[in-house]
Formats: sequence, C-alpha cells, structure tokens
Amino acid sequence: PRIARIPYVVFGCDLVVALGSGMTVKYFPLFFKEDLNMRPAAVQAIYLAVPVAMAIASTLATKLGRKVGRVQAVLALRVFGLTCFAGMVVLYDRGIARAGPLKYAIVALYVVRTASMNCTYPLEESILMDYVPKDTRARWKSLQSVAMFGWCGSAYLGGALADEYGYTKTFLFTIGLQSTGVLIYAQLLGIVGREASGLAGGGGDATAGAAAGVVRR
Repeated sequence: PRIARIPYVVFGCDLVVALGSGMTVKYFPLFFKEDLNMRPAAVQAIYLAVPVAMAIASTLATKLGRKVGRVQAVLALRVFGLTCFAGMVVLYDRGIARAGPLKYAIVALYVVRTASMNCTYPLEESILMDYVPKDTRARWKSLQSVAMFGWCGSAYLGGALADEYGYTKTFLFTIGLQSTGVLIYAQLLGIVGREASGLAGGGGDATAGAAAGVVRR
C-alpha cells in the first residue's frame, strides 16, 4: 500500500537534505565574517535572532499545517526557504549587497531562510508518528542518526568546495540537494491526509527542538 512508502520517503528526503545542509550550515558564520566583513559580535547577534525566528516560525507552521495540510505546509515552507537562500546568492554574486547597509538584506534573508527550513520538524514528526506502526517507530527514528552522520560528513566536502569556488558556489550545491529533497517529499501529496490529527500529539520532541533553535538545515 502507498501508506507503507511514507517512512521511506521521509528518510530519503531527510538524508538528501542533510547532505546538502551539512555542506554549508557550519560555514555561514565564516561567510558573514569573511565575505560580508561583519564583526564577530554582529555575527553572534545573527545567531541570537535565529532561535527566536525559528520558534515563531514553528508556531506559524503548525497553524498552516492545520489549515492547508501538513505535507502542503512543509513543501510551501521549504520552497519559500530555498527562494530566500537563492536570493542571498543573487544579492552577493551580483554585487548588490556586498557592503554597506544593503548587506543586511542578505542577513535578513538568511534568518528567514533558516527559520523556514527548520520550523517544519513538528509537522514532519507528526506525519511519521501517525503513519508508522508503533512497533517500527524506534527503527525509523534510529535511522535519523544516519542522516546526521551524512550531515557531519558532508561538511568536509562543503569546506573543500568553499576553498576552491567560494561560499556562494557551495550554497548552490546545497540549494540543489535541498530542492531534490523537496521533490522527494512531494511524493507524500495524496498519500498523507490533510487532517491535523497528529499536530497536537506526536510532534512534541520536534517542537522542542525547533523552539530550542537547533539549526540543521
């Protein structure tokens, strides 16, 4: 049955997105410091704003999931986040916002992009909890460690690419992989119902993670 595909789709998406995210997440502070010439204190201020934005976005994402459907909300937020990410690359590569006050447009896009990409964990977790049998949930949850290993391992590749081509070119690789993840996740359209039965229950741990500001994407 099609429902049996759900955990495989979720895991495949998580793995691809983790590989893309690991290439760049660790290097954003260096991008802000070296390419945008921001002071260390200003860079840290960004990472004070990110958890707040993520907590707000997580609440809004849950409300959106109740209104339009969980899969639809996840896909919309990821596409929005990737659009912001692409906007960062365009503003920098075209020299529009490399210096002066305009560079903070890149910062704003980064905060919004990070909040959008990371706020969907409660929705994703609720889908997994609703459609995966209780006796296999632990197995699928443990596979998340595989995705996290890929996240860490791809950081080496991201560093090599950044040294060779620059940070924004590496960002494009991440955008490509994360876009592939969106296409994989889109397979859940028509399989996962638009009901919101799991939003109040199964996603508790994911909500806590999002609210705590854990940046994985």
